[in-house]
Amino acid sequence: MAQAHISPAARRYGRALFEVALEQGSLDSVRADLKLLGAVLSDAETSAALADPRIDDRQKRGLLDKAFGDFLHEHTRHLFGVLEARKRLVLLVQIPTAFAELLDAHEGRQRGVLESASTISDPDRQTVEASLSQKTGLKVSLETIINEDLLGGVRVTLAGTRYDGSVRGHLDRLRQTLENVEL
Repeated sequence: MAQAHISPAARRYGRALFEVALEQGSLDSVRADLKLLGAVLSDAETSAALADPRIDDRQKRGLLDKAFGDFLHEHTRHLFGVLEARKRLVLLVQIPTAFAELLDAHEGRQRGVLESASTISDPDRQTVEASLSQKTGLKVSLETIINEDLLGGVRVTLAGTRYDGSVRGHLDRLRQTLENVEL
């Protein structure tokens, strides 16, 4: 779950789509659309094509319509039209992430990253999620990543805060303490 930069403009479009979908009772359909769009647009070539200034927005919109056709909800298709009219289709790459953040907040969920030196079992991940859920009051969902530099233990990043229980973290703190000791 790499936390990509989301521009303020993409956040505004994501919020507008979220609010319309919530108000119109189409949140589940639009959620599915944006999950699909996020997966498709995470491809480097696809996102590069949307950012390519040599391709005008009408052509980009045509490609999107051809790829997704009538499969997408009308609110999502309308977003394509608004972005095309404002020559902002390049923002479409960021909007699924902005929408997902709003959806998580609406549903009382918080996503984070659990790093470990080796593979962590599902029951252990669930135990960490349950503990953090209890502390935050939100349903915590963690993506697991193997980071052999940690040597052992785990490190969790949640809402911009890092909780470091790794061997590497302990060694770094011990080294810093020893460096600050007066002899």
